[in-house]
Amino acid sequence: MNVQNYEYLKDQLFYSGFGNQLQEDMHNKIVKGKNEFQLQLRTKLEGEEVKAELHFSRSKQTDMYFFNSYRLELPADPSRTVNARKFYVNGNERFTLKEAYNLLNGRSVQKLMSDVQGESYRAWYQLDSKTMDIQGNNKLLKFHENYGYDLEKQLQRYPIEELADERSRKRILDSLCRGNRQLVTFNLSRGKERLYVEALPRFKAVCIFNEQGIRQEFMDDRTELHQRPSAKQQELQRQVQVRARGAGKGGHRI
Repeated sequence: MNVQNYEYLKDQLFYSGFGNQLQEDMHNKIVKGKNEFQLQLRTKLEGEEVKAELHFSRSKQTDMYFFNSYRLELPADPSRTVNARKFYVNGNERFTLKEAYNLLNGRSVQKLMSDVQGESYRAWYQLDSKTMDIQGNNKLLKFHENYGYDLEKQLQRYPIEELADERSRKRILDSLCRGNRQLVTFNLSRGKERLYVEALPRFKAVCIFNEQGIRQEFMDDRTELHQRPSAKQQELQRQVQVRARGAGKGGHRI
């Protein structure tokens, strides 16, 4: 066994978010010398059990193995439009296990990238729930830093207590950039309230949720909020408005 290669793969697993629990299984698979092998992981993220299958292959020229990709699968949930996807671990677009989990939950993740000239830039990624690539994976939407999304500026539109402290502000920004839904304190007219925020670069905004995961919207003065109607409620409201307009036109003709 190539010990140096094994140590490298151990580090790669760890920094990709898979921890140390797969090391022994990986060691045993490498010793067998197969051209390809898979590792299985079951773990919990945000309180729910997820499954990951990691794919490895052996070089055709040497005894080195490569960690190529993993497939992450989440429990079936009607609120999620994507429950599983394959993620590659080599190349420009690499995501840790937790970042991949956040992407499957419809959230956005910011990554430091480099172009063909080697210049660094930052970009936000979000899964496209409707478009697939030729390999059957949901495509990634990409929002370059030139797109003009300023997360901190969007957060400052709201009375978030933690933004006043430099250390807390940085911690919140870092967490949101990794695609997390972050709990913060809002100073509202009725008092302090703990709510979750989430980056939404596609629409140059942030989403706000209560502890039950229900979307919240702020009134114009930013000190009062109300619950956002569900998609079903919005459709019912639209139908009522259409019928009202139709009745109004009919009355005018009479």
